[in-house]
Amino acid sequence: MERHELDVAGPEFLVKWFAPRQTCRGRGVLPEKYKELLLMACNAIRLGSVGVKMHVRTAMDMGATKEEILEAAQTMWLIGGGPSLNMCIRALMEVLEEDAKAR
Repeated sequence: MERHELDVAGPEFLVKWFAPRQTCRGRGVLPEKYKELLLMACNAIRLGSVGVKMHVRTAMDMGATKEEILEAAQTMWLIGGGPSLNMCIRALMEVLEEDAKAR
């Protein structure tokens, strides 16, 4: 089921689904871009390529540099291994290419 189908079929589910995410994200002790880097790493360890790219994009939109994303990915490699690292690098390259085309 696609997300837009969930909007129609179960809007109350979506409200419950997104509420805790908004609590964990947003302002707190950790800067938001670091939370996005953590979420990128968690998605990479779980081999979730869509989430990795989404969090790379959001981290960059929040001011994370290419170097910060790479360092977070390299640190994550200790747990996630090569496939997870490659996923992060691929996502970063795609986001950078999209940004270059948009200019």
